[in-house]
Amino acid sequence: MKVSLLYNVSAGEGLSADALCERLERSGHHVVHLVEKDAELERVLDEETDLVVAAGGDGTVWRAVSALAGSDIPLAIFPLGTANNIARSLGIEGSIGQLIQGWKTARRRPLDIGMASGGWGESRFVEGVGAGLVSSGISEMDGKSSDDKELDADSRLARAVRRYRDVLSQLKPRPWKVTMDGHCFEGEFLLVEVLNIRSVGPNLVLAPEANPSDGLFDVVAAGEEHRDEIDDYLRQRIKGREGRLSLPTRRARHVEVEGWQELHVDDTVCAGQSIATVTIEAEPQAVKFLA
Repeated sequence: MKVSLLYNVSAGEGLSADALCERLERSGHHVVHLVEKDAELERVLDEETDLVVAAGGDGTVWRAVSALAGSDIPLAIFPLGTANNIARSLGIEGSIGQLIQGWKTARRRPLDIGMASGGWGESRFVEGVGAGLVSSGISEMDGKSSDDKELDADSRLARAVRRYRDVLSQLKPRPWKVTMDGHCFEGEFLLVEVLNIRSVGPNLVLAPEANPSDGLFDVVAAGEEHRDEIDDYLRQRIKGREGRLSLPTRRARHVEVEGWQELHVDDTVCAGQSIATVTIEAEPQAVKFLA
């Protein structure tokens, strides 16, 4: 196949763009474009391209999905980041060689994406939109410099989860009103997440049954009564155990949330009065991926 490779130089695994291109060429594919800058993203839709490969973490996959939305060109993923929430949720794992070999028999599967709209404008997302624990955790991680790059992926994840646990210990429930496909519920919550896939942040599996191809979001809400359950889950994760959460979850295609002062869209945090009311819509089967 003629491949466009979207590569993130700062991703883990220590694999260079040249090494990935060589591996693809040795497997019989032809790299027609190597895209390393956002300004060059339009090249992935070049008429010569048969397949776009996103080599990096969740941010790199998001950029590829945003470029491919509505296109017939399929996406493949080399999960080279730390959390790799999207790849894990899609069942994409294995070595680079195994993944390339698997393309021979892989099916094209649909992937939904979401659109969040507010006073700031519109933002597409693949993982989820939410407020409370996850947005505060992302802000905490962004606000502290560290030597995480010197650690392996598992150690980086454990450190992130420890910080999320610290955030949870100080977090106070906030009042939010959520309307899902016309049905409303409101209360005070530690977190509200509108998820397209099962996990978010440092591999926090908040919606274990989420299906990224069903055209629906999993809306997870947790209040004060769930604090101990979430804390225990984070403790298990720090110890390297999977753990499992059973938080109240509802499914919907259209969601509106009122009362947010800060939210995350995938791994980007937004804050201010412009996000007080946010509308979230599903875009079913917007992208095809190989798996």
